[in-house]
Amino acid sequence: AYLDKYYTKKGGPQIGEMVARGGNSTVKKIKELQAFFGLRVTGKLDRATMDVIKRPRCGVPDVANYRVFPGEPKWKKNTLTY
Repeated sequence: AYLDKYYTKKGGPQIGEMVARGGNSTVKKIKELQAFFGLRVTGKLDRATMDVIKRPRCGVPDVANYRVFPGEPKWKKNTLTY
């Protein structure tokens, strides 16, 4: 459940994004977690990896597709007021 919550990209592939078959495997997600936290990347749930998983944290995923609009449109103004 932890890997699905923090290491699964939501919303499917974006325009121009390449997707491999079986791209959401558990081993791949464990490797992403290990790389993100600076651990030795083995793809196995070793003690150091489990210690990271057990730490309390916010609900924001570590991997996400933050592009909301295709083509990355820009504002016409550089000065905004609110």
